Amino acid sequence: MGSKCVSSILSITISFVVLLSGCSHNNRLKEVTEAYSAGDFSKAAAAMKPVWEKYHDDDVDAVIFDLEEGSVSRAAGEFVTSITAFNEAWDRMSPYYDSAAETKVTEEVASAFTNQVVRTYRGTTYDRIMSSTYQALNYLDTNQSEKAGVEFVRARNWQVDAVQRERKRIDDENTAWKSENSNGSSGYNPDKTLKSPAFQAQMNELYGPMSRFKGYADYEVPAATWMRGVFYLARGEPSDFEQARQCFIRVAGMLGETNGLPALADAQLAENVTNGKPGSRLCYVILESGLAPSRREIRLDIPIFLADVPYVGAAFPALVYHENAVTSFTATYGSDTCDSKLLTDMDAVVTQDFQNRLGGIIVATLVSSATKAAATYGMKQALGDWGTVAGVIYQVAMNNADLRTWTTLPKAFYYGRLVLPEASKEGTIGEVTITLSDGRKVGPFVPGAESISVVYIKSVAAGTPPFARMIGIPQK
Repeated sequence: MGSKCVSSILSITISFVVLLSGCSHNNRLKEVTEAYSAGDFSKAAAAMKPVWEKYHDDDVDAVIFDLEEGSVSRAAGEFVTSITAFNEAWDRMSPYYDSAAETKVTEEVASAFTNQVVRTYRGTTYDRIMSSTYQALNYLDTNQSEKAGVEFVRARNWQVDAVQRERKRIDDENTAWKSENSNGSSGYNPDKTLKSPAFQAQMNELYGPMSRFKGYADYEVPAATWMRGVFYLARGEPSDFEQARQCFIRVAGMLGETNGLPALADAQLAENVTNGKPGSRLCYVILESGLAPSRREIRLDIPIFLADVPYVGAAFPALVYHENAVTSFTATYGSDTCDSKLLTDMDAVVTQDFQNRLGGIIVATLVSSATKAAATYGMKQALGDWGTVAGVIYQVAMNNADLRTWTTLPKAFYYGRLVLPEASKEGTIGEVTITLSDGRKVGPFVPGAESISVVYIKSVAAGTPPFARMIGIPQK
């Protein structure tokens, strides 16, 4: 083979390395996450803008960047920008609500020869639920309560839809990989690797610690259901009270005896007002704290049981959990106080979804790695030592794990409720102050004369400045 041909091959393969190096989701958001993790939401929003403008029209990655832009701009108080981003996310995800297939065989085949990052990001179940929930809050923050109601319904519909189709989606993905790729030119059968004791030990070491996280039934996010209940309760319509009661009962059931106590009290209140009994004037406090898990890449040598390439390097995604979060608050109104309860462990929600998808991720990674290893062997046979070099570069360039996940979601939600005295004829009475577990004070806030007030707090790490505001829910 001539030197010009060899040089061309090397130039092409090296260009793959240059193109793909530093292009993971984590690297693209590096400046954003650094500012966001420090609690500088305005700086994070400014850094996010050019990233979103660059990628939000990219069909493959658009959804994940719409979600990141939506939450970052919301944290910065840029509600109009957040609404635009979440609307774009809805437009791209809504075709997959009880209609369009979520697995495309053409993408599976393409990713076998490249990597899983070429697959279109269509949003997880919790992505969809939380994007609609955040959008509902955006509309409440901009005095558009009717639109907020639509978004709360969408959040509920995403959750119901997930129960009906999530298992089928997972099975379809696994089937697509095995049927389309395992019998390809490489002759690779992933079942042999999956049954290998050595491989099983590797997977258990990598993913076994996730077993400590327990998600919620039916793919639900309790915080989203609880906020929907508060919305219905606050609107003051008799037809809404029963919906509120059902939301609170469901949340209490998911949270257990201790953490579910505030939700049980709300369910009883909703039942009382349904039956014509007087309600209570309340101030709710909700805290979203910390950062949800991100992903990192782990490279392992795995057995693939091909005669010419018995082992191959493969890149797997692993969850990274972020600590140093505020873990509680105490809210005070006069001489009355309430201590927060855990409303949603988002670490558990994200982990549950990751575990549900893990079987497909592992099979996809095995098939993709084996395909590239076989291609490398083919280059060696055809081109000799130069083919080996080109093949190795090709594998390095294309052997990447999919690290896309909504990184600016919180680690957890906490909630509490204060029962306030009736407002005087002159208007409001007293102030609500909140003390976070890191000692920072939030407030004071003056509840309005309406029956329900909501203080919403966001803190990404202990010791960083939180962002807090009151959200109004007007009665019908």
